[in-house]
Amino acid sequence: MPATHLRAALVQATPIPGDVDANARAAAVTIALAAERGARLVVFPELFLTGYELAHLEATPSAWLEEADARLEPVRAACRKSGATVVLGAAHRTRAGERVIAAPIVGPGGDVAFSIKEHLHGSEASMFRAGAPCAPFEVLGWRVAVGICFDVAHPRHAESAARQGADVYVASSLYWRGEERRLDLHLGARAMDNRVFTALANYAGATGGHVSVGMSGAWDPSGDVVARAEGAAEELVVVELDRTKLMKYR
Repeated sequence: MPATHLRAALVQATPIPGDVDANARAAAVTIALAAERGARLVVFPELFLTGYELAHLEATPSAWLEEADARLEPVRAACRKSGATVVLGAAHRTRAGERVIAAPIVGPGGDVAFSIKEHLHGSEASMFRAGAPCAPFEVLGWRVAVGICFDVAHPRHAESAARQGADVYVASSLYWRGEERRLDLHLGARAMDNRVFTALANYAGATGGHVSVGMSGAWDPSGDVVARAEGAAEELVVVELDRTKLMKYR
């Protein structure tokens, strides 16, 4: 039976541009802090391991995460110690050599799977290949699906996750200043239309020349905000999701 409650931590932070090792170590520290607050699901923003630094990625082959990349070991160790499941953000080069925007999903045993961004935005299309999200995975019996930034703007992406049994649709994203209304509409509508919880991990501060609007948080199946950051400062937003709110619509 799924747990009645799932506590999730949405990480609103500013990574060090281009430094995968340092950002992986910082992520491990954050995972430990989230676990101390009872979180079993921890979500980071899009491309967190480098920041949304497309020019750096174009010029720096070492910034791309490979399969079985040793630089993920601090995160894997933090997950094994805490029992948390973590959704990261990285530029990823697949075994076939394709360059994609990925959400590495690190399980409580340290295992790593990849969910791939399906809907590329703007200049991303010249650098990355579109992929497909992974199937929903379980955390305490809750089924969790991932959307990476512009995926969330496409209603069918969340609808597909719901049809696969998702209870929670998490967005690993970068929404920048001026997109406050857009952010709230996207997350609220995806929750309400599909009768799921949605949760957003957005950047703090600036990355890649964009100033984040912040507002990381969660929305319930009625489209209402459960809790969120009020601005764009660094913050660990911990929310408790109540399964009875799901069952009301099921």
